[in-house]
Amino acid sequence: MITGIGSFPFTDIDEAIDVIFSSCPEIPFWPQLPKRSPVENMYTTFLESVPCIVIDENNGTVFMNTEETKGIEQFYEDYYGGNFEAFRVSDKVAPGFYRFLERLKDIQGGVSLIKGQLTGPFSMGLGLKDENGKPVIYNHGFFDIIKKALNMKAKWMVNAIKAIYPEKDVIIFFDEPYMVSFGSAYVSISKEETISLLNETLEGVEAKIGVHCCGNTDWSVLFGANVDIVNYDAFNFLETIFYFKEDLTRFLKRGGWTSPGFVPSSEEVLKVSKEDIIMLIGRFAELVKELGLKSESRDWLLTTSCGLGSLNIPEARKAMELLKELSSY
Repeated sequence: MITGIGSFPFTDIDEAIDVIFSSCPEIPFWPQLPKRSPVENMYTTFLESVPCIVIDENNGTVFMNTEETKGIEQFYEDYYGGNFEAFRVSDKVAPGFYRFLERLKDIQGGVSLIKGQLTGPFSMGLGLKDENGKPVIYNHGFFDIIKKALNMKAKWMVNAIKAIYPEKDVIIFFDEPYMVSFGSAYVSISKEETISLLNETLEGVEAKIGVHCCGNTDWSVLFGANVDIVNYDAFNFLETIFYFKEDLTRFLKRGGWTSPGFVPSSEEVLKVSKEDIIMLIGRFAELVKELGLKSESRDWLLTTSCGLGSLNIPEARKAMELLKELSSY
């Protein structure tokens, strides 16, 4: 099975959805288009209406003003009261989500799962800074707001999809590019803390939960969290997850899916052929067999190595064409 990560270089929403529907009709996903609008980036899109957040809509930059307390009391009332609508992701920052839901009826007969995505707490906590330029993840009180906001926005997204397509199951990916920094001298957060903050943010989200990391990391962290799918850049880091054999085996035994991103999300995609991708899949299958793990392709959710928002349109189309060709293998 195949699906995508989220971002595209298109500025036309329907053009992006056309590509998604033609390449990933079984597990389609909604497109984020950062080149269409600066507020469609991985931070601003999911921080809308969160208290203490200051957004510059002209360039999409955002920070958290920890000297401001307005709205915090209402925030917690909405959170503990289960008011999902207070955490709506609007069509201003995610128009692709709304247009995707409108058009999904045209192909829903062949849809197995519907995928959504948002930024994960580890990456949001490190990427979002306070008024002094310090990552919010180190301010426990204000980071609590971020974790709870992401949790409720994920729940809102699932509810919004199920309200229209109640018979379809949902996948939600939490994108965690900053996981590549885990364990470095620049990130003083323990493994236990990281698993805990992930689990807290994922708690109660009634969907199949995936975590996407577009680089190398300590995979035991993600295998140890309450996630169903671990998605990674298998084009550049194919063998890295197998260095954590025991953690990976436990993850798969409890029903987890590996989700390798075989198709590159860089300009290198124009140099890659279908045969190159098939060779990578063959290597992956050999590793799986050697370790005595599941080998059926239906247990793999194949993707591009990361989102395609940084590419140009021909490169993005080539990446999705390659991904589509993988669906027959």
